Amino acid sequence: MLRRTLPVFGAYKWQDVAYVSEPHALQKLDIAIPRKIPPRAKLPTCVFVHGGSWQRGDKNGGLNSGIDEAFVSAGGCLGVSVNYRLSPEVQHPEHVKDVAAAITWVHHNVAKFGGDPTKLVLVGHSAGAHLVMQILADPAYLQEAGMKDPVDTFVRGAVGISGVYNITNIQRHVVPDCNHFTIVQHLAEGDPDVDPTMKLIKAFVNEVADPEELSPLL
Repeated sequence: MLRRTLPVFGAYKWQDVAYVSEPHALQKLDIAIPRKIPPRAKLPTCVFVHGGSWQRGDKNGGLNSGIDEAFVSAGGCLGVSVNYRLSPEVQHPEHVKDVAAAITWVHHNVAKFGGDPTKLVLVGHSAGAHLVMQILADPAYLQEAGMKDPVDTFVRGAVGISGVYNITNIQRHVVPDCNHFTIVQHLAEGDPDVDPTMKLIKAFVNEVADPEELSPLL
């Protein structure tokens, strides 16, 4: 049963909506909609994915608290905030699969709340930005979650805030001797796609230069 809260910041909010059939406690999202929404409205929807080094964070915690209502109060849209399973309980690519499942659920269900399923904007912070961009770089994650529509028919924009993309490079150059810096270990099983930005580039060119090997005159 969906649970709607009293309006805050001019928005009604449904909390802890499961986006998979047999949800883990973290496989849930919140939906905020304007208090006054026109009949048969088809509003765009902003979907927010929190950060936290893939190990912590929550859709209702800290800086993330109320971000879905903030989208609504900005005017003319719905707001969705997503939780996903965290490491070390799960490893890559389970975080990505969860967010892909959440996006698929929103696309299939947002019309019930007055949203337009063809107008989603994905917003991720830090690790959340990495997850959003990885999904956009590899549509197979959405397809596995049950998405049949091409991503460019319903995602109208994506925003990565302080995104973490080249993870192996960060570990090598920023904290190479830090034993407790375990991002790669938390993400990796085998050879994960930990650099979606480079993967996206490689879809269009055959070879990508290492910036460290370029001439300083370029």
